[in-house]
Amino acid sequence: METIKIKDKIFRKYISETQIQQRIQEIVVELSDKFKDKNPVFVVVLRGAFMFASDILKKFNFPCEIEFVKLMSYTGMQSTGKINMVLPLKEEIVKDRAIIIIEDIVDSGLTMDFFMQYLQGLHPQSITLLSFLYKPANLQKLDLKIDMVGFTVPDLFVVGYGLDYDGEGRNLEAVYQLDV
Repeated sequence: METIKIKDKIFRKYISETQIQQRIQEIVVELSDKFKDKNPVFVVVLRGAFMFASDILKKFNFPCEIEFVKLMSYTGMQSTGKINMVLPLKEEIVKDRAIIIIEDIVDSGLTMDFFMQYLQGLHPQSITLLSFLYKPANLQKLDLKIDMVGFTVPDLFVVGYGLDYDGEGRNLEAVYQLDV
C-alpha cells in the first residue's frame, strides 16, 4: 500500500519493509562484532521499539538478556514535555553490564536524556543507544550521543513499524509519513 488512512489522517509510504530489513541486517552485523563476547542486556523501550527490537534480537545469535521499560512523553501527535517511567527497569540487572537501549525514535532527545541519566546512576559497564529513527532537526539535547541509527529522517510525523498515531498503525511493516 502506498497510502493508508489512520483515523482522520492520510499517510504515504516513506520507508519500505525491504529497506528496513536491509538496515537491520547491517545493524546486527555491527552489534555482533561489538558485543558477541559481552552478554549484553538489551533494554527495549515500549511500545514503539518492539518491532525493531524483535527483528534485531532474532538475528543477534549471541548470549544476551532482554528487558523492557515503558517511557511515555507523547499524547496523540504531540510531546507533553513530561517523561513518565510507566514500566520501570529491573535495576539489579544493569550494574556492571553492557547495556544496549533499543528506542523507536529520538526526536527532541528529552526522553532518552532522562533515561540515560537514570541508567548512569545504576552503574552499567557501558550504554549504547540504538534508535530506529532519528530527527536531528528536532534535537534539543545536543550532547545526547546516539551510537547507532536505523534511519535519519527530517521533521515528519511517521507511523508504522512500531510507531503509532494515537494508538494505531504500530502493526504496519513499513513506515508511513503524514501526507499534508
